[in-house]
Amino acid sequence: MISNLTNTQPLAFMHVPKTSGTSIMAALAAGHEPTAMVGGFDHSLFGTFEDFDELSEQVAPFIYASSGVVPRGAAVIAGHMALSTLRQTYPEARFMTILREPICRLLSHWMFWRQLTDGDLAVWWPWSERVSLARQPLESFISNPILACQTDNLTLRMLLWPHPLIPRGDFIRPADDRVLLAEATRRLMIFDFLDCVENPDLWGRIETWLQRPLTRANLNETSAIPPAYRSPLHSELTPAARQLLRERSRLDLRLWQSVARDKIAAFPRVRKTAIRRCVRRYAELMRPD
Repeated sequence: MISNLTNTQPLAFMHVPKTSGTSIMAALAAGHEPTAMVGGFDHSLFGTFEDFDELSEQVAPFIYASSGVVPRGAAVIAGHMALSTLRQTYPEARFMTILREPICRLLSHWMFWRQLTDGDLAVWWPWSERVSLARQPLESFISNPILACQTDNLTLRMLLWPHPLIPRGDFIRPADDRVLLAEATRRLMIFDFLDCVENPDLWGRIETWLQRPLTRANLNETSAIPPAYRSPLHSELTPAARQLLRERSRLDLRLWQSVARDKIAAFPRVRKTAIRRCVRRYAELMRPD
């Protein structure tokens, strides 16, 4: 869905992690004063974590306990926040989000966390104790219920949070799939701009919607895995891990398909190509010295 953006309306971007959102956020921010931007996190991605008072002063100010404490008056609000937070904070905004093929997104999430050094993680203590679990094998990482808030159908979770059928510290029950998928699909209709990372026309469509050119850059990508955390990717992609990837992505895949079907020609082939490229790139990053 696309509807025109007026100059007087705020723009609210629901940034699902590892969907090229940092690059898009930087492009959206161009031309705005820093004070006109609001970013950060709500609690939707933290699951059962409760030790927010112990977070460092570098990150604590950017984590919002409720929509009531998110700063008002911004031209652009863009962060890892659930749709409910964005709507409660900026009900008058135009909303946008970008979906990514979910197996690629989940592998990217694991790799991005895995690349972080102890120094990188220090400012995120004690949340970093959970992030560092990405140093474990892929199968362990995506089977740990304490990480379900980040690994289990994350797009759907951000669309529906908070929801009584979505556990904070466990995986979504397949018995609830039909109800949750129907609700999440309806939530997608709220967005004024909705597209997929894999769409070759994505940036052009955003520019058309915004009615201005954008500066494009690849930001916040996984660049190098520390040697101590490298493992041949083929040994990580065990049959059990592959099955878990499908389970953790089953609902997000349906959502991605519902958008890609309208936006991308031959989207099943595009999906297969995206997964192959993703695996090839991460295999190179994980190759032992």
